[in-house]
Amino acid sequence: MRCPHCGEETFPKKKNIMSGWTIAKVVEVCAFCNKELSGSSSASGQNSVSSAADDAKKNRLASLLGESVPEKIHLAGKDDRRFCCKCRNFIEHPFKSICALTDLECDPMGECDKFTSREDD
Repeated sequence: MRCPHCGEETFPKKKNIMSGWTIAKVVEVCAFCNKELSGSSSASGQNSVSSAADDAKKNRLASLLGESVPEKIHLAGKDDRRFCCKCRNFIEHPFKSICALTDLECDPMGECDKFTSREDD
């Protein structure tokens, strides 16, 4: 393909035209001079999905299934979360995670009998 602006043999590349933080449209431009090639503009409603649109999609899916959208899903109760990373004695370091009671390296997702919750403060 030859660019009508610079006259070079080129290939088109896509460029996003922004409107604030959302993509208003996608156009094809010359790879060399970055000028828009004729007849290449297209609307891009696909890439600019807002959180309100996400909520509307979730509500439509829930109504299709005959259910309601839950606010937040709790997978485990407070008593079931006895992981070392939630323990008061867990010391996090970039190179090694340590238990303050045993002074040994520990697994953040491990469990032990000496668990004391940080949330009890």
